Amino acid sequence: MNVLKNILTLHAKRYPSMELRDYVKLLYQSEFGPGHLVEAEDALEALQREFAQAKEEGYTPEYAVEAIGDGLCRVHLDPRFITGEDLPLLARCFAHSACPRGSEAGLWKKLGLLSGLAWAGTLPLEPQELDLFLALYESGGCPPIHHSDGYRELYRPHYRVMDRDLSLYAPALRAVDALLRNTQGPVIVAVDGRCASGKTTFAQKAEALFDECNVFHMDDFFLPPEKRTQERLSTPGGNVDYERSATELFEPLRREEAVAHRRFDCSTMTMGEPQGIPFRRLNIVEGSYALHPVLSGYSQLRIFFTCSPEVQLARLSRRETPESLERFRKRWIPMEENYFRSLSIQDRCDIVVDTSPLSSLEPEK
Repeated sequence: MNVLKNILTLHAKRYPSMELRDYVKLLYQSEFGPGHLVEAEDALEALQREFAQAKEEGYTPEYAVEAIGDGLCRVHLDPRFITGEDLPLLARCFAHSACPRGSEAGLWKKLGLLSGLAWAGTLPLEPQELDLFLALYESGGCPPIHHSDGYRELYRPHYRVMDRDLSLYAPALRAVDALLRNTQGPVIVAVDGRCASGKTTFAQKAEALFDECNVFHMDDFFLPPEKRTQERLSTPGGNVDYERSATELFEPLRREEAVAHRRFDCSTMTMGEPQGIPFRRLNIVEGSYALHPVLSGYSQLRIFFTCSPEVQLARLSRRETPESLERFRKRWIPMEENYFRSLSIQDRCDIVVDTSPLSSLEPEK
């Protein structure tokens, strides 16, 4: 609840004319996301109408993206940074964020925090008036509500609620979208970067947002035991089977052919049977070492994911056992860092995405 408290106090500072219902609307969006809007109208048509209105009004919000809690944010329809060509992708991001989430109990926990902050004098709200509003709101079934007339008149808000990570991935998603719209033939996107920086999550989101998309993982191409010579492993990024990934993956994609994909299982140290994967126009290859110089020439778009060392270790500690975490600390992370540094991987990339803010306790400006 500390994050939500920070968000409420920050919004009170940014929008001093917020009224009771504006706070309640923010908390409703934080709990349930945008699902009720997606269900009520065509997402793209509604977005196009509102974007046209934002342009007509000369909408210039002070903030492009604002966190609202529970992994969600408001993305403002700022015509200075968004174009009409971006709207179909933005509508898909909006719809993707409309998955079922939240509960009435969760909403009332947040509304209880709001009441407590009002009674403590932390927010510029009259507590008795707020409690009366909440009682009436509860008796009405806790429906989604509009901004107050005063808020709309003063701030003229034009925004969409969506997953916060999608807003952080926006430069990369826009670049993928532009490639698909403006080029012919297969599109190969290589996503390299630090472990626990969000490469796999990004690839999964992109697969859901774009039609005709395959995702491949560099983990499936780790070097088998018979190729692990001391000379090979001593070279930066030498623990990946680049020869096999070129033959089985990148070359068939370049020729617009199906991929006969074999996965190397690190737990058993064995190679799986070939799996036929039909060709699709968009192909995302994610994982550390995806941009080794031997392979980087296959990609039309190169993306590097990063995060701070503190965030990296915090994420790894949540998903790994103590023993495997130590292996990351002592072996895998140093090997990755040597690869990035020795081969200037980040400098070779078109886009760099820092996902550290997703772990921050403070809402972003």
